[in-house]
Amino acid sequence: MIPIFQPEDIAPHLDIAALLPAAKDAFRALSDGSAQAPVYVLHPNDMADIHVKSACLPDCPIFTVKMAGWSQVLVDRGEPASSGLIVVFDSITCKPIAILQDNHLISDYRTAAAGALVADLLAPRDVASALVVGTGMQARLQVEALLLSRRVPQIAVWGRDPQKTAQLRDDLAKIHPRTEFSRAGDLADAVPLADVILTATAAKDPVIDASWLRPGQHITSVGSDDATKCEIDPQAIAQAKVFVDARTSGEAFGSPRRAIAQGIIAASDLTEIGTCLTQGIARDPGDITLACLSGLGIQDLTAVRHLWQKLQPAAQLDLTGKAVT
Repeated sequence: MIPIFQPEDIAPHLDIAALLPAAKDAFRALSDGSAQAPVYVLHPNDMADIHVKSACLPDCPIFTVKMAGWSQVLVDRGEPASSGLIVVFDSITCKPIAILQDNHLISDYRTAAAGALVADLLAPRDVASALVVGTGMQARLQVEALLLSRRVPQIAVWGRDPQKTAQLRDDLAKIHPRTEFSRAGDLADAVPLADVILTATAAKDPVIDASWLRPGQHITSVGSDDATKCEIDPQAIAQAKVFVDARTSGEAFGSPRRAIAQGIIAASDLTEIGTCLTQGIARDPGDITLACLSGLGIQDLTAVRHLWQKLQPAAQLDLTGKAVT
């Protein structure tokens, strides 16, 4: 029987800092061409989407296929909007060896690890203030990710729902007493004040206008994970140095896709994060840097590979899927 892991089996092993090596492995594999990581996005109705993300790597004994859904109907009910699972396969036999019924937890944490890596690479060294746009799980985790590499005295939280905004602010303040958390009012006023801006929304149209930006800011956008979504004004792309998981994902999803479609930039203007890891990056203090992270299956695979040894005793499997004796 194939073992099935529930969220409570997986959650204790998830840690943003611990997943940083897995995030680096994923980005390097994307840039050096060794990863196979196709993405398919389905829209079963106009209020939901489901992402099918698979990946394999040379000489990796496992490969993964993830199915992750999001539903506005669940949001409106006040329930968790995300769901999903990851199936783990033996790379030699192609037989399934485990099902991780994680309800998007692994995706959440590997995205946060990617955000932490990006913050360390691109955010100004001295950050006086930050702004997080969004109130869901990923908004919370991106703040956690930023604070791993930067001491931020003040962070403002903006969301459409005042109650959720206040709740996130209060929750973050309890966890990070050295940082002052506040509720942002008008975004047009809040954005220019922030050295770092984190966007984690499901916006179909931009929430950040190009005219609000100023030199020296960094933006991490993690919400635009399909062709219908766009968090950042495409005109801002022309002002910024733009970094992506992979050029193919930048062409296909989010703000970069819209900017390319409008002829504002070319795909060749996008820089892959894996390239920064191998070749370095020169950041001028006056640059606006923008990381648009849509997420790819290779990030799921490297995260699962990292987690597997912790889950293995319960599964009674080794990494090849053979029974442990």
